[in-house]
Amino acid sequence: GFPLMARMARLFRAMPELLIMIKGIAAAMRSVLFTLVLLFILIYVFSIAFVQLTADIPEGEPLNLLFGNVPRAMHSLLIHGTILDGPGAVVVELGNNSYVLAFFFYIFILLAAFTILNMLIGVLCEVVSGVAAVEREKLTVAFVKFQLEKVMQQLDKSGDGEISKVEFSQILDNATATKALEEVGVDVVGLIDNIDFIFQGDDDEGEKNLDF
Repeated sequence: GFPLMARMARLFRAMPELLIMIKGIAAAMRSVLFTLVLLFILIYVFSIAFVQLTADIPEGEPLNLLFGNVPRAMHSLLIHGTILDGPGAVVVELGNNSYVLAFFFYIFILLAAFTILNMLIGVLCEVVSGVAAVEREKLTVAFVKFQLEKVMQQLDKSGDGEISKVEFSQILDNATATKALEEVGVDVVGLIDNIDFIFQGDDDEGEKNLDF
């Protein structure tokens, strides 16, 4: 119930990397789905080929147990050719019957295990890296905003929630505020140099205030 959700929220706040991974996986679901569909098509096509090439194998023989029909062949290609659970034994059986069969099995391993699965890993890494960069930027901006709000509460004499030129100058003189700005790549010296331009009003309105 609610206590469990509260504990999960505290866990995500304490470990933001976990939330980043979950969001990355969710963002990558579409690409992962299309990759798995491509893998399914590849397994299906090769399973039909192996069923046809081993059609003359007697019932009960090892190759017939592996490639006797399309579902059985798809399972064998998934386990032995994609996940690579003991592919050597399958290659030996295929080679004893025909070197062509062994060659086709090697081609399948190259396409399924070495190409598509590695492509799947690459897609996950790329998407998770992108999501991580965005989330880190959000966390940094939220931290800077929190720090500046604390400083602003101390310096906002008028209490209107707006920053005047004088109050802005005081913020830049505050070590906590300048450190927070520097952490997000803001050039504090550049802000000071351009303070007149930042607070320049339209036409002859004089200096303007900024909404925080």
